[in-house]
Amino acid sequence: MIAAGDAERIAELLALQLVRIGPYWIAGTIVGSLVSVLLSSRILAAIARSGRGGWAPLKCAVASLLGAASPVCMYGTIPLIASLARGGAPQYVLGSFMISSILINPNLFAFSFALGAPIAFLRLGACFLGGIAAGLLVRAFFGNRELFSLSAFEDAGGQGRERSLREFGASLWRGFSKTAPYFLAGILLTSLFDQYFPREWAAESLGPRNGFGPIIAASVGVPAYLCGGGTIPLIAAALGMGMSPGSALAFMLSGPATKLTNLGAVKILLGTRNFILYVAFNLAFAIAAGLATDAVLNIIG
Repeated sequence: MIAAGDAERIAELLALQLVRIGPYWIAGTIVGSLVSVLLSSRILAAIARSGRGGWAPLKCAVASLLGAASPVCMYGTIPLIASLARGGAPQYVLGSFMISSILINPNLFAFSFALGAPIAFLRLGACFLGGIAAGLLVRAFFGNRELFSLSAFEDAGGQGRERSLREFGASLWRGFSKTAPYFLAGILLTSLFDQYFPREWAAESLGPRNGFGPIIAASVGVPAYLCGGGTIPLIAAALGMGMSPGSALAFMLSGPATKLTNLGAVKILLGTRNFILYVAFNLAFAIAAGLATDAVLNIIG
């Protein structure tokens, strides 16, 4: 049973979180819907063109940037990648697009401003670099060997058709209806976390003085990450308790990459062996990015 005083405090925390973070959730959903309706087909066309000629690192950078801007959900991205791969797009370009698209999207980027602009841009930059690194590694170690397993996919060429602005309302409704349960669950968990979780543990295990904080956070992100909208309030509370930016970044990178719903789709596309490499890369990158962030911040004070 929750004591009356605790229940009152939890209710206050719920209201505070809704007022403080709710506007970012609303703004993020609107941004994601606008990009989905107005820019989806242009982003996909740019991906198809990005593999033609040019310097490989630059092509990876373009693909990673387009992946970050893509609002297509994971189960729309996977058949789309299969279609582009079948059409001759280089595997390393699609690797860059896939990783950055999994790690972030316009909705999640806008929502991340609830953690402060520095954290939001740090997250975007890390996801962008993660996409580039993935593409270059695919190019270096796979070459002409097959990365994607396309046998399970039929042609998905119709995924990127231009949609009318009149569909904006429907897209907005879908965005709110799909994310609202996770957002509200995250708000509730954050309030309980703030009320009952020992602040000293968060500061000691995930704070800047603990060099293993990003490793712990990346590991926790694997089972704990359910939805980006639901974890933003939780991360905000942990930062307030002393969690370092590097630990927060490691959690935000490992979580989306290893979210159970995403893993199922990626497993189909990559096959067992390459799927294991995918998980290993994302965990290693999340830890490295988190450790590097804390190291730089410690140096500059």
